[in-house]
Amino acid sequence: MAETNIKDFLMENVGSPNREEEVKLKRFKSPFKIRGLDAEEISEIRKQATRRVLNRRTHQYESETDQNKVAELTLTASVVSPDLQNEELQKSWGCLGDPAKLLKKMLYVGEYSKLSDAVMDASGMNEDADNPDDLIETAKN
Repeated sequence: MAETNIKDFLMENVGSPNREEEVKLKRFKSPFKIRGLDAEEISEIRKQATRRVLNRRTHQYESETDQNKVAELTLTASVVSPDLQNEELQKSWGCLGDPAKLLKKMLYVGEYSKLSDAVMDASGMNEDADNPDDLIETAKN
């Protein structure tokens, strides 16, 4: 078994885990700029979306994570531009103080999905998924 070289894991040799990308949506003149999130940021988002609830049957407190809130917080944390905290933008869409609701109002469901997929890619969550082109090539052989 080959010995591991610690230098292979140093940040300057690997690069930052955060990647930035642009996502162009037809209805908007400028592209959305997103950034990938690292594991620490996702962990913090999960904590924000988790609450303790009392199980009435067992009378024990249990942690419950709202997966929809995790998805919303992940997406809003990833959007760099437009600034979802901008008051003028929030007023324009009638969503003062709620960046997650702002994104939902701004985007059609397909656009929201495209942006969400781009965030997943930028965060490295889809890297292990099989590439459809690879699957086709495998099927041909």
